[in-house]
Amino acid sequence: MGLFFNFGEKIDKFDFKVINERDARASAGIMFLLGILSLFSVYIYRTIFWAELFSITFIIEFVFRTTFNPRYAPYMLIGGLIVSNQEPDWVEAKPKRFAWFLGMILGAIMTYYIIFDIISPIRLSICWLCLFLLFVESVFGICLGCILYKKLNWKLYKCAGDVCEPTSNRSFGKRKLIIMLAFIGFFFLTYLSLKSYKYTEPQKIILIKDLDGK
Repeated sequence: MGLFFNFGEKIDKFDFKVINERDARASAGIMFLLGILSLFSVYIYRTIFWAELFSITFIIEFVFRTTFNPRYAPYMLIGGLIVSNQEPDWVEAKPKRFAWFLGMILGAIMTYYIIFDIISPIRLSICWLCLFLLFVESVFGICLGCILYKKLNWKLYKCAGDVCEPTSNRSFGKRKLIIMLAFIGFFFLTYLSLKSYKYTEPQKIILIKDLDGK
């Protein structure tokens, strides 16, 4: 029973249970990709079948993570397989469990909309919120639920990216900020130039006609 009802792993170097952050980020990336593709299918094929199918797998994933053992949740298994040759990045289990519990709440709301076949802006907003949370975790390693866990002043030891530790206060730096703003300005000028010199309205029409062979 302990195999399937056990949240987190015990590692000798830690006095608390931990989760492999690499597995979590890999699974978040997989879910984000499938979620985006399922939403695109709504606009391309005019059906919510794939979006609902992904939503159901999302719900199952977070129920399994929070209720049973996250190591054996479907997407965690796939993510863990992909990064199995990488050194584990252990983080405290409690903040992750809190974050995934919030994910399960979002999944429970989605369940209501799926069962009663309700299409509303709230349902779409929840979908985009879930995708945003998956994106920032997979790409930037930012667990917003873990940060909220810290804001609630609950005791913790080590969370993803060490953002919960009081010593993690790395400054971004003025030079990097200036360079970043310069690149933003450059990209904006590139956008204006491309739009002005290549994608004017008459040229758009000609290009579309050429592609249609007319």
